Amino acid sequence: VSTGTTSSTTKSSTTVVAPTTVVTTTTLARRTAAQLVAEKINTFVAPMRTRNQAVPTIEYRFAPSVSEADRTMTRQLAESFFKYGSFPQLANFRNAISVSLSNEEVIETTAPWQNVSNWGNIAGGYIGTGTYSLVVQNFTAHRCGTGVTAAACEARGNGGELGRYGLRVNVVHEFSHGGKVALMGYDPTKINRNLERMPMWFASGISNIQGAMLLAVIDGTSYSNPSISLFQAERCRNAPISLASTSDTGGVWGCRGQGTGDFANEILVARFGLDKVLEFVSGSRTHSTKDSWSNWSSEWSGLFQRLFLQSPTSFERDVEIYRNAVINGTDLPTDFLEAKARS
Repeated sequence: VSTGTTSSTTKSSTTVVAPTTVVTTTTLARRTAAQLVAEKINTFVAPMRTRNQAVPTIEYRFAPSVSEADRTMTRQLAESFFKYGSFPQLANFRNAISVSLSNEEVIETTAPWQNVSNWGNIAGGYIGTGTYSLVVQNFTAHRCGTGVTAAACEARGNGGELGRYGLRVNVVHEFSHGGKVALMGYDPTKINRNLERMPMWFASGISNIQGAMLLAVIDGTSYSNPSISLFQAERCRNAPISLASTSDTGGVWGCRGQGTGDFANEILVARFGLDKVLEFVSGSRTHSTKDSWSNWSSEWSGLFQRLFLQSPTSFERDVEIYRNAVINGTDLPTDFLEAKARS
């Protein structure tokens, strides 16, 4: 009898696992309404960089406490206004700028040219003297607000980047008032009311936008305007252009520029470009001043419709669309920045 041995064989199997593919997605942040408008305006900054216009002699009066850095900055801003700006007519007149760090210094520094002692708290101003197209600046007020002392402002870092922007843009802003008077064909060195031939939101706001465009040229950066902000939009949400046309609304700071005028003029420049928008200035030469208007837009509605392809009332709605988009973080209508006729 033979005994057999039974052996058992176990087979092992190998499972091949395919490598896992990791898919990486990049989410781009949605551009805000303010960013979209700024990008469009930036396309109109590029031609300004190529200008090389004549810079006239500019006469400066600096208060003793104004630093050498501030003096250098002032000269750069004033000269760049003429070299790259939109008002070469102003170079045919005598131009002057008075720069100080307090109300007292403003009065004393400007006194040889003009008495500004009855201006109250002084931030900045343009005034014809009969000889000069004169810009008056209190740098402390633009860095940290009117009524703040120079020492307190310096302790706050001179307002930081926002203070630096506010100061620089306003030097150009005030010079541009004289430029607008010259563009209308009037003598900017004479004390006059020619700026009042335009609605206040336009006269003030377009100077801010042009100033911000010039800063982009000077700094070699893209256009930006920190005044198009939630704070400014909220502050002036009850001051539409109809209210900011014949009087300044919005409390101590007003809304004819920051808060309403900047929003309105950004739309116009984004749609039509700065040169086209400034045709509204030259076309305002024959308008009467705002104290004689029958309503907020009667005097200038025809010119506005012809240049910008919509009525002032329709445009007022667009300004509120933009303001509310900034407040609520919502998108602008797809055709909002197109230069087209609107009802």
